[in-house]
Amino acid sequence: MSNIKVTAIIIVKPEYRHELLEVFRQLVAASRGEEGNIRYDLHQDTENENRFIFFENWQNQAALEKHGTTAHFQNFLKAAEGKTDGLEVVTMADISENTD
Repeated sequence: MSNIKVTAIIIVKPEYRHELLEVFRQLVAASRGEEGNIRYDLHQDTENENRFIFFENWQNQAALEKHGTTAHFQNFLKAAEGKTDGLEVVTMADISENTD
């Protein structure tokens, strides 16, 4: 299977928003340099400033799995521990006929 997409929605505790935003930005920068990464974007909800959404696009499942073992991803997990009010991760396979 190829072209795996991930949406991760994280709601941070307000007192950690600025701290975690920097951690999120570091994660994005490092992840974009990974082999197999097509796209890695971070968004902030316009109605809830504590809600962040990651959109990821990976060449295949193997690249996504390797991402989970990287030092920068593990650092992100450790930094966010106990500082969030919610997390939802959806992994998807693109079944449409997109050309990009």
